[in-house]
Amino acid sequence: MRTRVPVVAGVVVAQILAMAASLAQPTFNALIIDNGVIAGDVPYIERMGAIMLAVAVGGLLASVAAIALGAALSAGTAAHLRKAVYQRTAEFSTGAYHDLGTPTLLTRTSLDSAVVGQAVFITTSVAVGAPLVTIGAIVLSLRESVRLAPVIVVAAVVLTIGVGLFVVLVTPLASQVQSSVDSVNRVLREQLGGTRIIRAFRRERSASERFAVANRDLTSLVRRVGGIQLMLLPGVLLIANLASVATSLFGAHLIENGRLTIGGLTAFTGYLMQIVAGITVFIALAAMLPRARASAQRLADVLDRPTGLTDDGDGAVVGPLPLVFSSATVEYPGATHPAVDSASLTCRPGTVTAVIGGTSSGKSSLLALTPRLLDPTSGSVQAGGLRLNRWRLRDLRAAVAFVGQGQSLVAGTVDSNLRLRDTGDEPRSDDEIWRALETAQLASTIADRGGLDAEVAQGGANFSGGQRQRLAIARALVRRPRILCLDSAFSAMDRSTADAVMRGLRAALPETTILVADQQVENVRSADLIAVLDGGRIVDHGTHAELLPRCAVYREFADAQSPVVSQ
Repeated sequence: MRTRVPVVAGVVVAQILAMAASLAQPTFNALIIDNGVIAGDVPYIERMGAIMLAVAVGGLLASVAAIALGAALSAGTAAHLRKAVYQRTAEFSTGAYHDLGTPTLLTRTSLDSAVVGQAVFITTSVAVGAPLVTIGAIVLSLRESVRLAPVIVVAAVVLTIGVGLFVVLVTPLASQVQSSVDSVNRVLREQLGGTRIIRAFRRERSASERFAVANRDLTSLVRRVGGIQLMLLPGVLLIANLASVATSLFGAHLIENGRLTIGGLTAFTGYLMQIVAGITVFIALAAMLPRARASAQRLADVLDRPTGLTDDGDGAVVGPLPLVFSSATVEYPGATHPAVDSASLTCRPGTVTAVIGGTSSGKSSLLALTPRLLDPTSGSVQAGGLRLNRWRLRDLRAAVAFVGQGQSLVAGTVDSNLRLRDTGDEPRSDDEIWRALETAQLASTIADRGGLDAEVAQGGANFSGGQRQRLAIARALVRRPRILCLDSAFSAMDRSTADAVMRGLRAALPETTILVADQQVENVRSADLIAVLDGGRIVDHGTHAELLPRCAVYREFADAQSPVVSQ
């Protein structure tokens, strides 16, 4: 933010110059009327007119510069806030992320940062000069006629009271509007993401009514705020016109009594309009500030929120990394029982360890402990003999590759997706990229699509589910991980492809600790060690052949999925 100090200084200087030029105009006008027009001195009128024109042009240029610098400062502030919120969100643990939720984070990153940026623009490009104009106009108007001061006082008091009432009425509504926008976004995202389910259960009308309620609440709030704002401009114009009429009425009597010149009355009227204009700027700022304040508070809530993770470790381990879970427990706020309950498991380098269980058995939560997407509530997890919270978080996540249920492909090319974490310190060659694709059984498909420059749509929408999973696995391979976590990463692949990918992983990563979570027995039966999760607890572990005869939960999975599996 320090780099913006010169810009702010430039805005202030430009505003001062523009306001000084504006304040000079009524005085020039009065001089021309009193000393030129009334006296019939044409050369004086021409000379003062030229000076007045030059000052006006200078003021215009200064005003343009102030607006341009203010716009640049506004855009830079909004961009800085978006970046800060995005980076802070990326540091959140899974729990901290879900406490806020995707809809509100999207709103805060985009809309709230834009609102604060707009407030910065109004404040710097307009409102900085408003106090100067108002104070200067008051002083200069009193110089023209002290007897007309009550007109200014009454107009200023009425306008100030109006601004105060507006702020009091709008401030609480502004926070409600932003929260209501979050609600609309949340409902819309849920319904767009669950369109097929809604149609399958014939809940279109219910979904439409749910969105209508959220939309109606937002519309009602916006109308209330708009109704209050709608009264501002007519009120300001009414007060300005009444003040102008009062000035003309009382000024005419002063001119008649010889206590005021015609030029002085003209100048006083000009200064009165500048005072009203300055107060109007404050009103515009007052209209923006409640919403900007609410947005700033929402942004601060994200930036000041604890990430849920500590990064005060300074350790790291070289070489292969055995992974040891020791009575690891994961509890989510508000849950009636732990997602993972006292799980103990040892995963050795060069082997594949699988975790199998039904829906909500705790598989994903267990795997999420490895890259520290969340920390255990109790117990510990060690990598290479060092507890994960003793690792530098950057080093740990460089050692661990995680392929989640959502493959998180981004719009771009195959090459840009697979090099997503390529920082340039250890650039990956094209040969490495192709080897990763071959291991993931996707090389021929990518070659047919035009090679590494093949387009990847947002979310990988132009690939099938199995191809998206294999692209995500190839991206993990490019990172040369020492620990590889695969969370339901084979669910969309056919049997032969999944087996080929697993064989390729074993061959390509001979010293890597591989941890797989799945609920399909076929996807884990070749693992060196299989841990069976039921209700968050590891009820048994062993090989496929060992578990079939002795573990009822595992046998139930095998029998339910295929008679062949249980043989």
